[in-house]
Amino acid sequence: MIKKKPRVRTLMLILMLILFIGTVVWRVYSAQQQAELDIQPLAVTMAAVSWTQKPNTLNLTGTVEGITSAIISSRFAGKIEEIRVEDGQAVSTGTELLRLDTVELANAERIAQNNIRQAQANLNTAQTDYQRYYNLYAQQAVTKQQLESAQAKMITSQVEVDNAYANLNNAQKQIDDGSLRSPVNGVIANKTVTVGQVVSPGTALMTVEQIDQVYVVVNIEQKDIVTAKLGTAVTVKVDAYPEESFAGIIAVINPVAGSESRMFRVKIKVDNAGQLLKSGMFAQAALISGQTKSVLAVPRAAMMTQKGLHYVYVAENGQAKKTLVEIGDLIGDLLEIKAGIEEGRAVVIDNLDKIKDGDALVGEGGDSR
Repeated sequence: MIKKKPRVRTLMLILMLILFIGTVVWRVYSAQQQAELDIQPLAVTMAAVSWTQKPNTLNLTGTVEGITSAIISSRFAGKIEEIRVEDGQAVSTGTELLRLDTVELANAERIAQNNIRQAQANLNTAQTDYQRYYNLYAQQAVTKQQLESAQAKMITSQVEVDNAYANLNNAQKQIDDGSLRSPVNGVIANKTVTVGQVVSPGTALMTVEQIDQVYVVVNIEQKDIVTAKLGTAVTVKVDAYPEESFAGIIAVINPVAGSESRMFRVKIKVDNAGQLLKSGMFAQAALISGQTKSVLAVPRAAMMTQKGLHYVYVAENGQAKKTLVEIGDLIGDLLEIKAGIEEGRAVVIDNLDKIKDGDALVGEGGDSR
């Protein structure tokens, strides 16, 4: 029995060695298989860097303004009795916007009417007196001075009647003005009043923005102002509707540059029947300023931006190469490339979030690049 123990130990060592070697071989094999899986080419779509025609445009930023911005305010102090509109509500010319308490004004109108009746009665008396003195003067029963005095009283009474009617007209006008109405077709904005609030003359209560047409207001530098001419067509875009363009024309050019900026204020009129453009929006305006020119471009989908820098993945020997580029303007669905890659190079335009620098690539359809 003692002689058999070394043999058992030897067999156990041999078995353990075989198990260890098998484990190592399996791990190496698995690692090789995983490595082969890891280097499987990623199917992507590619596009060639190519030349395209770029319009020679002057790109500007500006702000949308209503053609007319009517500030609604009261001509006299009063308390708000009723508000009939809300922000964003469309109104037409003459629409009642709000009404002031006019009880005191109605009293003033009644007093003015009473003053008219009193002045008219005084005038009637003065006219009768004058006629009597006139007849007596013809009979030499009164002096000329008495006749002239009666005539002066009659004229004074006529003036008092005219003044009373003027006061009545003013009182009636104030009652009419107690109902504030829209002076233009437009949309209510910036409403700042509430029912019961006492307002002062001239205080802005709301505005009516006429936005069936709008201005896009831009500032143009001295060196570029020669390209801006009245009637020149301009394309306008806003971030709110990235897929839409709005056609406009230059309608107003301020002939005097700003004293500080030395830039010229220019207004671009844009039809806005659908009222998509709102006052205060930022807008981008593209003014065609000359002949087109050829530039290198790639599809917009190929571009990546990281920390303010712009990159594309270039297919080079079947692998992805992350390449820094300098970009220019957007031309439809293409992006101008000023530096970084040359004509004919293939760039990846999809699966950008799945690619790393150096990954193997295969073009859509199985063509390796």
